Amino acid sequence: MRGKEKVAVSELKIGMYVCELDRPWLGSPFLFQGFPIRTVEEIQALQDYCEYVYIDLELSVRRVAGKRRVTRKVRTQFETQQLNISFRQGKPELEVKAPLDAELHRAVALYQKVHENIKSIWSDAYSGKTIHVREVKKMAGQMVESIIQNENAMVWLSQLRKRDEYTTQHSVNVCVFAILFGRYLGLAKAQLKLLAFGALFHDIGKMRVPLEVLNKTGQLNSQELQMLKQHPVHGRDILRVDESLPPEVLEIAYSHHERYDGSGYPRGLSGDEISRFVYIVSIVDVYDAVTSDRAYHMGISPHEALNLIYGSAPESFPQELVEEFISCLGIYPIGSLVELDTGEVGVVMTVNRNRKLRPTLTLALDKEKKAYPRYKLINLDIGLDDESGQVGIRKILKSNAYGVDTQQIIAESTREITAAAV
Repeated sequence: MRGKEKVAVSELKIGMYVCELDRPWLGSPFLFQGFPIRTVEEIQALQDYCEYVYIDLELSVRRVAGKRRVTRKVRTQFETQQLNISFRQGKPELEVKAPLDAELHRAVALYQKVHENIKSIWSDAYSGKTIHVREVKKMAGQMVESIIQNENAMVWLSQLRKRDEYTTQHSVNVCVFAILFGRYLGLAKAQLKLLAFGALFHDIGKMRVPLEVLNKTGQLNSQELQMLKQHPVHGRDILRVDESLPPEVLEIAYSHHERYDGSGYPRGLSGDEISRFVYIVSIVDVYDAVTSDRAYHMGISPHEALNLIYGSAPESFPQELVEEFISCLGIYPIGSLVELDTGEVGVVMTVNRNRKLRPTLTLALDKEKKAYPRYKLINLDIGLDDESGQVGIRKILKSNAYGVDTQQIIAESTREITAAAV
């Protein structure tokens, strides 16, 4: 049996492997039941929540002993890719440059404009017309600028999904999450714009897949599945007609269903044969797809989606990159439905990068689980208290728990905030 040691949270260090808390995992804010400490922020989260934890001595020794080697190996893989993606040393500063209300007001118009342009281009592709991408390239750059100003605005808008517009809206959302993730990883602005441009077109090949296959509510038969699996090839063929498009854009469209272990399609690429740009888009593609309501399934919660993606690594994606994505979205990703210590229920609206356990919420239900007559916007980082002290998040809930319609909450909160910003 592996040895474990009780350690006060004040004594925690990067490299230790937490195998047990001083309270049940269920209901805790931590995504996984057992994890290595990789950042100072994770230590802070444990200190905010626990008095002591138990450390797996064997895994901690391995983690500390192997950390320098693993980090150097991953860094080399990032720097030697054929697409020449360079990452800054350490995490970039992700400070908020604009208030949420001001950036949300601007982001609403931009998000809608991008979506309408993508719908137009998709229509042209479906009709076999030549597509024109210059305006979309410009808007991809504007989306990058918006996320740099305040990353929470665009990510919040990505939660406003419409089932009947899934294909085009999904492409815009994948763009949003790709920018968010790429920025977190340290990509330079020019690379973020290229990544965003490619993400917007990653699924354009679906416009050559019959609508009855795309919209089928039941399980696809073998012939239909093969039709669907051709969409990366169709995407490459549609895009390469325009010789001005960067090769990275074509590669994202062609390879976003390839997988780390070689089980993907259409070419069965594996490992470092798949570029890091493609891996970034592939991970966020899965995240947005499984959290969206579609013709054949209801979306799952952000928390459940991250668990699913984590469970698929390293077969589908590089383990380290998946862990970075989870760290990027945070303990409580935007759109999560949570219950407070008070019993109130709300939706996570913004991530607090400095204190990940203290996001901003829109409260929907009171402690008796009755709807508030008007949604309440609260910031857990600025003194929301009850008789027992500062209020925190008790647990993450599944989508639609207590009958809460998160889409309605997000839509109404967006209208209220943008109206106030005018």
